[in-house]
Amino acid sequence: MRYGDISTFQSGVAVPIFSLHSKTSIGIGEFLDLIPFARWVQFCDFNIIQLLPVNDTGAEASPYSARSAFALNPVFINVQSVQGSSEFEDEINKGKARFDELGKIDYYQISTWKRSILRKIFDNRFESLKKDKLLAKWIDQNPWSKAYCAYATLKAKNGESSWKDWKTFKNPGPKDIEKIWTKYEKDVLFQAWMQCVAEMQFSAAVAETSKLGVRIKGDIPILINEDSADVWANRKYFSMEDRAGAPPDMFSYGGQNWGFPTYRWDVLEQDNYSWWKSRLAQASKFYHAYRIDHVLGFFRIWSIPEQEVTGIMGRFNPCIPLTWDVLHGAGFCRESLEYLRNPNYSVDQLREFLGGDTERVLPKFFETLYGTFDRFVLKPEFRSEKAILGSDEPQNVKDAMLKVYWNRVFIPTGDENTFYPYWYWYDQKVLFTLPQNEQEKLKELIHQNEASQNGLWEANATKLLSVLTQETDMLVCAEDLGAVPPCVPTVLRNLNILSLRIERWARDWNAPYQPYYDMEAYPRLSVCTTSCHDTSSLRGLWKEQDFDKDFYWSHAHLSGAAPQELTPSHVKSILTHVFSSNSMFCILPVQDFFALSAKLSEVPAEEERINVPGTVGGANWTYRLPVSVDELLENTSLSSEIRKLVDVRKRRPMWKI
Repeated sequence: MRYGDISTFQSGVAVPIFSLHSKTSIGIGEFLDLIPFARWVQFCDFNIIQLLPVNDTGAEASPYSARSAFALNPVFINVQSVQGSSEFEDEINKGKARFDELGKIDYYQISTWKRSILRKIFDNRFESLKKDKLLAKWIDQNPWSKAYCAYATLKAKNGESSWKDWKTFKNPGPKDIEKIWTKYEKDVLFQAWMQCVAEMQFSAAVAETSKLGVRIKGDIPILINEDSADVWANRKYFSMEDRAGAPPDMFSYGGQNWGFPTYRWDVLEQDNYSWWKSRLAQASKFYHAYRIDHVLGFFRIWSIPEQEVTGIMGRFNPCIPLTWDVLHGAGFCRESLEYLRNPNYSVDQLREFLGGDTERVLPKFFETLYGTFDRFVLKPEFRSEKAILGSDEPQNVKDAMLKVYWNRVFIPTGDENTFYPYWYWYDQKVLFTLPQNEQEKLKELIHQNEASQNGLWEANATKLLSVLTQETDMLVCAEDLGAVPPCVPTVLRNLNILSLRIERWARDWNAPYQPYYDMEAYPRLSVCTTSCHDTSSLRGLWKEQDFDKDFYWSHAHLSGAAPQELTPSHVKSILTHVFSSNSMFCILPVQDFFALSAKLSEVPAEEERINVPGTVGGANWTYRLPVSVDELLENTSLSSEIRKLVDVRKRRPMWKI
C-alpha cells in the first residue's frame, strides 16, 4: 500500500500487537484491537502506528523467531469473530476468564489454547470448509501457503520438533508437498483456514485504520529461523554452514550469534529474487510503510561457522580477504601464516592460559605439532566453541580453553590462500610473538584491507536494496544500528530509505566527550525515537546507573540540574525537544507517551521493557499495556497532552532538507 504524500512532519506511536488488549481480546492483543487503538491514535493526531513482526512463531514468543516469512500468527485471531465460534461459546468464555484473571501474557498457554479452540471450530465445519470456494481461492492466490501448511502439519505430527529431526520429508520437493496435502488433507486445510481467517481479520483492521487516516508500519526481519517452512522448502536459498549474528562491540565481548542461516544471494539472484519479492508483496497487503530490520546485513552480514556458539569467530560476508600473494609479497612465509591462523604452543605458553590445569588438560585437548615433540596444537575434535563448551570440564577450564582457541590473527576458512582477520587480532598473544617489524607490517596490511571493503559493501547493498525499494509502493525505513560502514548513509539516501535515530545513541562517538547530535542535525530522511523494543523505556533509561542525566538534560536544552526522578512534566519537556527533530518521522514507543500520565507512570519502569537482547525467557515479549484500548480512549487528558506535542510538530515548516 502507498503511504501517500507527506507535506508535514509525521508523528506516530510504536506498539506490539501482543501488548494491546480490549474487552473482546483473549489473553493477548489481537488484529482487531488495532481498530479501537487507531481511534485513540486518530484522536492524538498521530499519522502512523508502528508494529513488531506478526508472523507465525509457533511456540516461540519472540516475534523475530518466525517459522514463516509469509504466514501470520494465529494467536492474534479474535476467536469470537470466527464463523462457527458460537458453538463453543461456553468454552471460549471460560478461556477468556482464565486469561483475564492471569493479568499477563503467557504466550505459550494462550497460543496453545487458541490453536486448540480454532481446531474445534474447524473440525465442526470441515465438511463445508473443504468445499469452500473462498478458502480454495485464497490457497490458489497464495502459492507460499502449500509449503507452509505442509510444514506446520508435519511439525505438529512430529511433536513440534525441528524438521532436521524428522524421519521423513527432511528435504522436500514440489511432489512431496503435494503428497503431504493428499495424505493429510484435513490437517493442511486447517492450517490454511487459520491463515485465511488471520489475513481477513488483519486486512479488516488495516482497512478501518486507513479510513481513520492512520497508516500502518510493519517490521520485516532480514533473517528467518532455520526451523521454518521457508528453509525447509526452499533450502537452496539458505546457507546451512553459516549462522548470522553481530560482531563484538562495547556491549558484548563475544558478539552475537542469532542462530539464523545466512542467505545464498547468488542463488536468489539467479531466481530474480523471487522469494524476497513475494515476501514484500505479502507485506504490502497490510502495510503502508515497513522497517527493514538489520539493514546492515544487506551491506554485509556477520557470518559465523555453524559449529561456533558466540559471534567472535565470524567474518563479514561479502568481504575482500587478504591473500597469500599479498602476504607472501610482504615477506610472510607459509609456516608463519599457518601459525597465525592455528597457533602452536609450548607447555609454558599454555600455562599462561591454563595455569595449574595445564598438565591435566594437555593430553585431552592437544596433540603434538607434526615434526616436533614439544609444540602442541588443539586436536581436530576440539577446534570449535561447541566442542570446548560441550566438554565435561569445569567452567573456568572451558573459559581458559576458549581463550586458547581464540588466540589467533586469522580465522580458519578452509582455503589456505585466503586470510580473514580475527576480530580481536590486534590484541592476541600470538601476534606479539612475532618480530616487531613483522607485527608492524601485518598491522599495516590488515588496516589497508579494512579500508578496501567500503566500495564492495556499497555496491552490494545498492544492488540488493534496489530490489526491495522498487518492488512495492510501501515507504521503506531502515534499522541501521551497530557498526555502521561509511557507505551506509550514502546508499540509504540514494535509495530514499529512511534511517533510524534512537536519541540515546545518536552521538558523535569519535568526538571528545561523545556529544549528542542536535535534533536539527538529524537527517530529514530518518525516523527519530526515544527508545525501542530492545532498550529500556525513557523512564527506565533514567534509572540506569551509567546514564549521565545532566549531560542528557543539557543536550535537551533544559535549564538547571537534571531531576533524579522523571515526572510527567519533565517527560513533556523532553518529548517537546525530541519532537523538534529534523527527522521526517518521530515515532515513539507507547510507553514513553504513557510517561506523560501520572497514573500510567505508576507502572514500574522495568516492567515497560519489551526485550533484553541476548537473554531468553523471563519477561521478554510479555509487555502488556497497563490499560485496555477501551480505557485508553477514555483518557482524554493524556490524548490532549500528546495532541499538543503533535500539532506543534505538524505546524513546523518542512522546507529545510
